[in-house]
Amino acid sequence: MSNQKAKKNKQTAAGREAEIASARIFGKQVSKKKARALLIVTLIACALPMILGARRWSGIPEIVPSGLIGSNGQDDSIPRWVVAYGLPGFICLMDLIAHGQLMANQKRMTIPKPAVRLLGRWGFPVISVLFCSGMILQSSGGDLTLPFITPCVLGLLLMMLGGHMWDCPRDARIALRFSSTEHSDESWKAVHLFASRVWMTAGLLVIAGVMMTSTSTVFTAVLIVAALLAPMAYAVRRGA
Repeated sequence: MSNQKAKKNKQTAAGREAEIASARIFGKQVSKKKARALLIVTLIACALPMILGARRWSGIPEIVPSGLIGSNGQDDSIPRWVVAYGLPGFICLMDLIAHGQLMANQKRMTIPKPAVRLLGRWGFPVISVLFCSGMILQSSGGDLTLPFITPCVLGLLLMMLGGHMWDCPRDARIALRFSSTEHSDESWKAVHLFASRVWMTAGLLVIAGVMMTSTSTVFTAVLIVAALLAPMAYAVRRGA
């Protein structure tokens, strides 16, 4: 019995070591700097619909019907401040909890599956930017239009792509493969880190812009193009 128990413990330890090694080899861990950067960026993204709430405040009824019927048979209406600020604030809290849990899991080397990590890091910004802003627009007499949704989606994609670029490995399918980065590990890391910071910042600015204007603008298009071209210019400058 003791031999079987020892064998089982040995297999468990071996499996644990394999899991840790896999986490390191396949990049399932993120550095503390990247974890903090992602937390800050996603918290800001979750809070951005508050800008729209402040702009639309006067058009939002003091009591907004939710469409949900309570136990008393009446509509569970929502106060105006909850629609404009409370819901985005709650999403910020959930995002903070999700990132904290991912950090704790990583510290214990119990790395969640990729889908769980993706949803934990980016799910709440998507919910806040699209759902909360949509609720603010609809409650103030507007609607989610294509000129509003498009920059929101592009901004979120820029942020996610920027998060990927922070510590992009050489064998990644999506990477910046310039001549200077291909022949130098230092250039590879520098260019991808630069792209990460630029794209996450640009993504936030694009979303903030649509929250302030409620539509797509020339500024949005120029900012996205400039952000996408910036890493190329940076790589050329480093290689010069």
